Amino acid sequence: MRVRPVQEVAVAVEALQHVARYDSMRLETYREKENLADRICVSSIGSTVALRFDDVGYFNRVYCADQNFFEELPEIEAFYRGGPFGCELVAPPSEECGNVSISRPGWAPAHRYAWLCHPNCSSLWSVQPTPFAIRPPKPSERRQFLLAYLRAFEAQEDRIPAALRNMRHLFDRPELDFLMAWHGQTLAGIAILMRCGSTALLCAGAALPEFRERGCHAALLAARIRLASEAGCRQIYSWAELGGQSHANMEKAGLELAGTTTTWRYSPENGE
Repeated sequence: MRVRPVQEVAVAVEALQHVARYDSMRLETYREKENLADRICVSSIGSTVALRFDDVGYFNRVYCADQNFFEELPEIEAFYRGGPFGCELVAPPSEECGNVSISRPGWAPAHRYAWLCHPNCSSLWSVQPTPFAIRPPKPSERRQFLLAYLRAFEAQEDRIPAALRNMRHLFDRPELDFLMAWHGQTLAGIAILMRCGSTALLCAGAALPEFRERGCHAALLAARIRLASEAGCRQIYSWAELGGQSHANMEKAGLELAGTTTTWRYSPENGE
């Protein structure tokens, strides 16, 4: 397996840190706007960022920027103990292509992700014909956007009302841009872009089930890359399931693979 140069690993770590910032921002927004201090906690544990939301298992993640997280594992385990979900630890990319092993009780490998980036998003512009019209949601369409988001990411039905209450506050975040893809009069997909100075992060792009593998995700990628460039961003980052369709679409759009990550699932009931 190819050993990645240190500079590539550094770029992959930057991508990881932007994703951690995006998820932290979302949880901090929900905690403040919905008075969820008793349900949400965002904590720095050594060099890691640990997120805990006792209502939504997805958010229970630990983002690790370096190998020092091994020393923090007892504290990480204690952070999630007593909660309903445990956590998923996003191990740092490394020169060995992200191969990290945790031998402590309660931990098991979960997923493989690809970190992607490009140093100059303006060079990725391409005008390709597409059957999709892409534009920001009108204020009256925000609920429709959120419902499509939850459907595209297969949210549990009983979680949708609470998710709508929480997510509506994201439209007030100045660093976020929202896009909807339409096929005629039918909503086909949604996407979010986060801007931070001269960098941009591709977030939450997805086609609705009936429009998958029809070019919708690729069209939303192209639209966000152009939007980032027009906003003055240069570097652009994202992550995707390693080897999945989103990963393939991002590389086809011009993003480059900077590294890979293994994630590890911690289930307290399986530990000591």
